[in-house]
Amino acid sequence: MSFHVSMIERCMDMHHYVRVNTEDMTEDQVIVALIGASVFNSMASAIKLLLGGYYQSSGLQIRYIMESGWLLDYLRTDPKLVQEWKVTPEDKRQRAFGPGFIRDELDKRDGFTEKKRAAHYKRLCVLCGHPTFAGFAMLRPEMNADAHMGPMLVPSLLEGCIQELVQVSITATQALMPFFPPQTLSDYKAKVQFCETTGDWMERVFDKRPDPTPVIELKKLIAQLEAR
Repeated sequence: MSFHVSMIERCMDMHHYVRVNTEDMTEDQVIVALIGASVFNSMASAIKLLLGGYYQSSGLQIRYIMESGWLLDYLRTDPKLVQEWKVTPEDKRQRAFGPGFIRDELDKRDGFTEKKRAAHYKRLCVLCGHPTFAGFAMLRPEMNADAHMGPMLVPSLLEGCIQELVQVSITATQALMPFFPPQTLSDYKAKVQFCETTGDWMERVFDKRPDPTPVIELKKLIAQLEAR
């Protein structure tokens, strides 16, 4: 669990880094950075709530991060979408940028047919996002126990929340980064650090490391910049 939390912290570092260190942001980058700021706050809130024993409330933040990550992923498919998202009125937003529409568009783009994004979203909605009987499981210290009002320590719920949080945090951060291409030596180092940490996490959790080529190329660029 501490390994997962370290990965979440690394994601938060990247959100903070690009917002603080990107000079002369374009208007689109400012908009995206604001989404990133809200995701950063939700990561922090989710951690605080789950460590405080409020697992269902933490799940609400986790769902927000997931939805925001998919939004960022969708916005980067077309440069015009950032401004369209900004100005779309609320009565038209669900049709043009609602979570269901975005999930379907991402599935089409990626060639996914199993609707795993929809299943993940629905699971968090049922357990944390809407008042459902199934959601009361997030309030029970044990499976057949009465619901508990207030904080409680339930290892299985703690572990489940952290596992959900680390996955959506990585997705949201990976979707954010392309909007802020590295410009300085510090930028390249931060990106390499994040990529390497993500690779370590994936190898440990899924026993499969991503293609190391991007990191290798970035390290070459860093070496060239340092030589200058």
